[in-house]
Amino acid sequence: MANITDAAAVAFSNNRLRKLADLQAQYYNFAKIVVNEWFGQGVSGKVPNTTDQLADAALLLGDGRPVVTGAALTAIITRAQECIADFEASSNAKLNSVNAVAVNGTRLPSN
Repeated sequence: MANITDAAAVAFSNNRLRKLADLQAQYYNFAKIVVNEWFGQGVSGKVPNTTDQLADAALLLGDGRPVVTGAALTAIITRAQECIADFEASSNAKLNSVNAVAVNGTRLPSN
């Protein structure tokens, strides 16, 4: 098997594709944690899937972040569940392809 030695290809892979794989793996891993917490801590029962607004600083103080609704938050959990299912389909085929390139896939955001 021949090696890929083109300098531009090597640079692009190292500077862009490995970082992209890291972000994909990090998103998957963080999504797994958040979905488990959403249901495990009972947050799903406290945030109705409605247009009721979350009473955080965005709503109460106008801190510049978008005001969010229960439906918007539930949609984020649904997107995370979709990503997890997609990555884990066919014996983790997509997850395995991402992890084969990722360098820091398990590095997660801090609180």
